[in-house]
Amino acid sequence: MQEPTRMSMHERAARRVILAHAIEAGDGQGRLLGQGERDQIDAQAREAALPGGATEPVIAPERFLDLRAQRVVAAVEARHPAVAALQDPGSWHGWLTIGLPLAAVAMGVLTDVVANPHRVDLVSLPLLAIVGWNLAAYLALLLGWALGRRRPRAGAKARRRRAEGLLHWRRGGARAGVEVAAFFHLRWQRASQALSVVRVKKVLHLAAAGWAVGVGLSLLARGLVVEYRVGWESTFLEAGQVHAILSLLRVPALLLFPFEPFSVQEVASLRFSAGGGALGGARWVLMYVALLAVVVVLPRMLLAAWCHWRERVLARRVPIEVDDPYYRRVLSLLSAARVHLGLVTHRATDSEALLRVLAQEPAAGDTLIRTPQGDVLQLLDLSGRQPPRQDGAGGWLSGLRRRVLAREEAAGDADTALSLARRENDVVLHVVREPADVAAGAPLLQWLGKPVLVLVDPPGGEAAARPGAAVASADLARGQPLVAGVLSFGEFGRCWVQERVLLDAVGRCLSDEDRPGFERIVVAWQQRNELRLHRAMTAVAEHLLFAARQAQEVPAGALSIKSLLPAERQAQAGARQAAMDEVVQRLDVSAGQMFTRVRELHGLEVTDAVTLQHRLQEKFVVQHAVEGRQAGMAGAATGAAMGASVDLLVGGLTLGAAAALGALVGGGAGYLAAAWKNRATPGGATHVQLSDEMLHALAEAALLRYLAVVHHDRGMGELPASWPADVVAGVEVHRDRLAPFWAAARTQAEPARLASALARELEAIARELLQKIHPGAL
Repeated sequence: MQEPTRMSMHERAARRVILAHAIEAGDGQGRLLGQGERDQIDAQAREAALPGGATEPVIAPERFLDLRAQRVVAAVEARHPAVAALQDPGSWHGWLTIGLPLAAVAMGVLTDVVANPHRVDLVSLPLLAIVGWNLAAYLALLLGWALGRRRPRAGAKARRRRAEGLLHWRRGGARAGVEVAAFFHLRWQRASQALSVVRVKKVLHLAAAGWAVGVGLSLLARGLVVEYRVGWESTFLEAGQVHAILSLLRVPALLLFPFEPFSVQEVASLRFSAGGGALGGARWVLMYVALLAVVVVLPRMLLAAWCHWRERVLARRVPIEVDDPYYRRVLSLLSAARVHLGLVTHRATDSEALLRVLAQEPAAGDTLIRTPQGDVLQLLDLSGRQPPRQDGAGGWLSGLRRRVLAREEAAGDADTALSLARRENDVVLHVVREPADVAAGAPLLQWLGKPVLVLVDPPGGEAAARPGAAVASADLARGQPLVAGVLSFGEFGRCWVQERVLLDAVGRCLSDEDRPGFERIVVAWQQRNELRLHRAMTAVAEHLLFAARQAQEVPAGALSIKSLLPAERQAQAGARQAAMDEVVQRLDVSAGQMFTRVRELHGLEVTDAVTLQHRLQEKFVVQHAVEGRQAGMAGAATGAAMGASVDLLVGGLTLGAAAALGALVGGGAGYLAAAWKNRATPGGATHVQLSDEMLHALAEAALLRYLAVVHHDRGMGELPASWPADVVAGVEVHRDRLAPFWAAARTQAEPARLASALARELEAIARELLQKIHPGAL
């Protein structure tokens, strides 16, 4: 298994970096740190590392990680001090390093297992256990060191899975602070495992030495006030065997003091059961103290010193696994990604179809999008180009020709676009319509040697009516060794909500080095689409609020007996029509401005907009209205609204006639009357204004037009006949949430502040409609 790529950092910096990782990964809902704050921190850290737009960072990568982590922790500290406090290692291990050995010394001084108040047992089992246990510990350390050098680390992957599983369990229903703390502790334990082990070993060595020191002090201190009786006793051992044991224990003590040897008879005379034993015994006490010092205290202190040195080294080299996606993304901020897409098509219509998806900002040239971090997605059009001719002859002449071509490319004398594509291109988009296109593009693709995404079924042309040709092209394309995937335009090109499919396919073809930067490109691409949707719905909201506010006084006389006369009734009807015409003229200007903004946001030319409006009018004002039971509500609402708004934008019929046409065809002549609301003022004058029903219909018409705009010329063919009913149903679900906006617009002096809230409501409706049209895209 390949070892992860690691970066060494100082302990305090590593804690901050891992804590920042925990905050951003464990706080998925942004309760501690919002996405906007994270983007701002990215920008600040990048500016500190690349001041003044420098191309090379002025600080090391590990320093950059720490610098950014400091900003993350500082941003969280005011809201959740307990989380920010995790960056401090705490002083517990310092106190433990001092406190545990001192406690061991105290326990050794207070114990009487080795020497009771008046007697020293030469064959003391506790004393022999202390010596034996330490010797066994040294042997275990030696074996562990030897085996550790020969055997690779095992079980790391399993431990990681268990840790991640525990983290997943801890996240279930936990608060943000608990999630972050759990994530941090798991990651920190894994990163500082070696350092923690060394610290534990150091404390254990000091504690073992302290215990031996305490025992020695106990023996010496009691000897100041007590005269020991020295001897031995045993059921199974004889004097000769005890002599051998004591002679072995005497050897280490000789390193400190020159103890005189003793005979078997001398040992036999010290047997307690035979009435032996000797008073004083300073010689034997000093031998045991020297034994403890040589076998326990000195080795343990040396091992503790070694562990202390290792601790200082490891504290400066805490490993951070920078191949983790989080660290790859952060480190990628130090260098902007430049991703180049090569485009190979065989027809102008195919190129135009793909450029409508990719080149959404024509003024930017070959730059499709640029992120705030400087990442760039560029397009190189290689259509119609052929690779340099390869000389089939071998030998020195062929080699000379290749060297000349290489020099020409380096000097810029060869085809600049081709040489740039071969050198810098990352992915090639090959648009195929016929099986022959695969063979036609194969030489160039082989020469480029880059991953290829084959795009089939481009909109328009004869292939759209022959799906078999596209299927055959896909089958042939899959046989190419460079092909990384096959996509149809129907998967990514019908609407902006599908574009992520193509971007994800491109991302899978990129190297690990370019992928984090490309992820920022994808985010910028989505943000651009989201911003475009918001601006479009804001334009619609402002138009609808303007329409809701419109009211016009009807210049008619007071009600009298004359009102019953036909001539008078005709005069009053004419006055109401004139008032409605005044409102219509103002709506005409507003609707024209609204559609112009939506059209410009999505790059529609004026001629395309006029064509689209005529298609909408023909499809949904006349044709859709006579298609069955749904024509009652859907046809009336959408028909009247389309008649009342389409004409405003493209000219033609007067608005009143178009509204009447839409209402009559869609749901009956009575709808037009209901669409207007007569309102009497306190002074007795009569005003007319749009009713809630008409405003809902205008919202339906605007959303239907938006759907038509975002799908325009993207291979949808005839607009589906079900769209009006879908739009009416979608608005109907939100009717109770839209109605308060109309009432507020009529009563508030400055309804412009309602536009943002209404735009969000319209965005929700638009997303639901797009999700219904393209399931799974959002």
